[in-house]
Amino acid sequence: MPSRTEPRAVRSAWMWVLFLTLLALALRWPLLGRSVWFDEVCMSHQRIGTWEQLVATVYVDIHPPLYLVAMHAWNALFGDSERSLRMLPLLCGLASIPALWWAGQALVGERAALFAAALLALSPVHTWYSAEARLYSPMLLCALLSVGAFHRLIQGHGSARLWALHALNLAVMVSLHYYLTVYVLLLTALIPFYGRNQRSCARRLLALHGIALGALCTFVLVKAALGTFETAQEYMRAMTVPELYRFVFQWSWTGNTMPALDAEADAGLGHTAWYAGQALGVAVIALGLRAIVRSANARPAGAALPLYVLAVPIFLLAAARFGLDSTYIERSALTALPFLFLIAGAGMESLRSTAGQRAVAAAIVLLFGASTAALYARPEAWTVYKPNPDWRAVARYLGDEIDAGAAGRPVFTSVPNPRPLPYYDARIQDVKNLLPADSPAGIERKVSARLGVALGGYAERTFAEFERQKLTLLDGALLRVYNSGDGSLGALDLPARGKDGVFYLVRAEWHPPGDTSVQRLLVNAGIEVLERHEFTGISVHKVRLRP
Repeated sequence: MPSRTEPRAVRSAWMWVLFLTLLALALRWPLLGRSVWFDEVCMSHQRIGTWEQLVATVYVDIHPPLYLVAMHAWNALFGDSERSLRMLPLLCGLASIPALWWAGQALVGERAALFAAALLALSPVHTWYSAEARLYSPMLLCALLSVGAFHRLIQGHGSARLWALHALNLAVMVSLHYYLTVYVLLLTALIPFYGRNQRSCARRLLALHGIALGALCTFVLVKAALGTFETAQEYMRAMTVPELYRFVFQWSWTGNTMPALDAEADAGLGHTAWYAGQALGVAVIALGLRAIVRSANARPAGAALPLYVLAVPIFLLAAARFGLDSTYIERSALTALPFLFLIAGAGMESLRSTAGQRAVAAAIVLLFGASTAALYARPEAWTVYKPNPDWRAVARYLGDEIDAGAAGRPVFTSVPNPRPLPYYDARIQDVKNLLPADSPAGIERKVSARLGVALGGYAERTFAEFERQKLTLLDGALLRVYNSGDGSLGALDLPARGKDGVFYLVRAEWHPPGDTSVQRLLVNAGIEVLERHEFTGISVHKVRLRP
């Protein structure tokens, strides 16, 4: 906190930052208790609780290992309840608000940075990802810390603690997500431009960035040699110029929540507000860019702000150009959000009259407030990312069925991963997740050939224990969950799996919309529906084979 000797304006700014952080906490806290979805469950004890599970997950995961390792330790210390799983992203999200104000001072000045911090605190997009048990909120914080530290260091204002912070943050960035490497590369490219008069500092920065990038390259080479190194996911798409516009002026501002308020797809108050919000965003960003250009001599660091906004999107555009078409989803570029708000903050500050600033601020607060309300009011709508099905309620129902004597009956689900079911009730296990992966002997051969016999033997023992743990879970399951396949009754292999001819069909209603296997089973003449239960986003049918 600021000392008594600091100017009153600085103390006042810190009080505003504290207020905004507490406001952000109030907006995000209610979302922490939602039912988890399958990506979040991947961070739980169920997936990474044992050392063998952690090693096996790191082996196949698309991301670098740091977040998995951090959550493994976090869960061991604090448990993996819904709120605990989401607490680390929440803390990073809250820390991003003062970090944005701190980083923004060198780029756009204190007042504009304070405007930007207010936008981040109220942002429906940031609210969502600060309350989701994934690595995106920590990514955003890392990007802010790297930019803030870089511009202070390159201007010769760095202390030993700031150098240590920047070095540690670089290590975290290259260990957290591959897209953060784009910022490391961009800042490295900016060193000759901003470090012309600070050669010693520039050399130290180049050395630090080079070490971080070298460590990442080493990890990638080892990962590719020992396992698989994924460059795309089927649920992602290609970044295009229209996608870039939608990201900057639609999703980043409202998370596409406003259309979710409308009952009809093409008209209504929500769509009107959505388009008005886009117009407001375009105007404020245009004003901000003009202000940054006009203040380029006083604040040369601000000229890099458009680069920080566009760094990841341009990288993804280039990836699509070279054939990597499944690399983008909006959260992929979430790190651009605070820098976009810094430009918007500069635009708000550039308005000459206080009345004009208040009018724009009020319009944004109204837009963000309505968008955030949609997260709570329409949990079944596609808002910032997707609806959250209530897997917790489904697990409770199936658990009650087990208590009533249903043990041994099979459960069939459509494509979405039902991993939340065993998270909420260990008596229910998803067979697909417990199938053997690459054989321990095969992994031993790969590791031994590249890293030596000793490590190869350790890898074989680790993965053999991992398979033993999966088999124990499967053997102890009272309800086993299978995929519903193509929706034909013959594909279910019920005689081998059934008990008293009764089984359960679970359908995730919202995602993906193209899987109709459960619907086809329900209209099959060989099936009699005994009960139907509707939960948020999920329907469960208790059925039996007709005699």
